[in-house]
Amino acid sequence: MVVLVACGSTTPGFPSAGPGGGASSTGPPPSSDPATTDPPTTTDPPTTDGYYTVSGTVVSRDTGAAYPNAYVRFGWLASAGYEMETHTVTDGSGRYAIQLPAGQYQVTAGDSCDLNAGFTIVGSSPDDVMITVPGTGVVDFVEYPITPGADLPGVC
Repeated sequence: MVVLVACGSTTPGFPSAGPGGGASSTGPPPSSDPATTDPPTTTDPPTTDGYYTVSGTVVSRDTGAAYPNAYVRFGWLASAGYEMETHTVTDGSGRYAIQLPAGQYQVTAGDSCDLNAGFTIVGSSPDDVMITVPGTGVVDFVEYPITPGADLPGVC
């Protein structure tokens, strides 16, 4: 599935992202059920409004260079068959930070300008894209070409 998003937008009621861009949301933040979430493994306290910072970097697998302007998407299931999301964009150093309420998220990265760019979470299997907040404070990605040598420009 290819997700194209307008980067840098903000929706009232959802906090703006940290370095790297704005956040958008299609609804209220997710709720957290203490019985189904993992215990926190980070000592980062929530902000005064109950949000936690998730940050990371995106780099190119081939060069190790920072990957600017990649989007990092956080999606959650609001109800059966209805998913909501928020996102941020990496800065010139390939870094991002976003504040999220407690909950479980599916996290992915992408590049709307290069449809041949694949992204995987460092240290995870390709199918392991779920995180729990609080508990996960850092999510780093590495970019790789989906089809080596292919040139698949996006919408930019």
